[in-house]
Amino acid sequence: MIRELKTFVAVCELDSFAAAARQINLTQSAVSAQMKNLEDALGLPLFTRSARAITLNPQGTRILPIAKEILALYATMQLPSDTDIASYYGQLKIGAINSVQVGILPEALQAIKILAPLMQTEIIPGRSTELFEQLEAGSIDAAITVQPAFTLPKDMVIEPIMIEPYVLISPKKWPFYSLRQTLEQHPFIYYTLKSSASVKLSTFLKQQNIKVNTVLEINDLDAIVRMVESGLGVALIPYAGLWIRSAAPVQIHHLGDNTLVREIVLAYRYVDRQQPKINVLKQVLAL
Repeated sequence: MIRELKTFVAVCELDSFAAAARQINLTQSAVSAQMKNLEDALGLPLFTRSARAITLNPQGTRILPIAKEILALYATMQLPSDTDIASYYGQLKIGAINSVQVGILPEALQAIKILAPLMQTEIIPGRSTELFEQLEAGSIDAAITVQPAFTLPKDMVIEPIMIEPYVLISPKKWPFYSLRQTLEQHPFIYYTLKSSASVKLSTFLKQQNIKVNTVLEINDLDAIVRMVESGLGVALIPYAGLWIRSAAPVQIHHLGDNTLVREIVLAYRYVDRQQPKINVLKQVLAL
């Protein structure tokens, strides 16, 4: 059942059986079979199936946060007993970008409470570049952020957590013909954090020889979705943020390959690699 729950969460977060299959190295038919097994075990349909799409139904939406909580608890069950960590009184300051705060971080914090109940955690929000500066200065212990495009100091450790594919989003009522036509014929809302996100997006558009008419530049994923929903334009954004937790208010068009993705990483200082607080964070993130 744990395997099915992990696949269920992947399907929900990527909004696609095919994308989930690629991420967890299964065939699409295997993903479909696991979802059918999960529905049979629960006695509930979790998806609305049609000839054109498979979408999460209200029962699936209700079960999703429960599934994540079960997986977080299961992750702590697999950890070896460590009395030093369990009795650790220290403070852990985690820097996190916005999409991480509403994505993987809540479950990670819940798992930390179970594994190290005496440890205090503090979340420091910020952009990627800001968080790396704070980490280098020692004002935070770790950062969960986007893989940087710049070279990091040698005394900093980077560990990959997850890959997030970019998707094209457009207003519900707008027709869709192709990636190129949609991007070139409609106003474009540019997603940028003035870091690797901007570099990757610019490189992709240049490689595809796609010219866009940028009308807005925003660094918040949920704000961009709201702008697209209002009909102000289309956007290419990572499939992450609060908006993917419920029925999508926009059309989602998957790119179909791994050409444009962003990598979410954990960063910490090398000298802290044996610190209990870093070990706790790595364990709940399954690193």
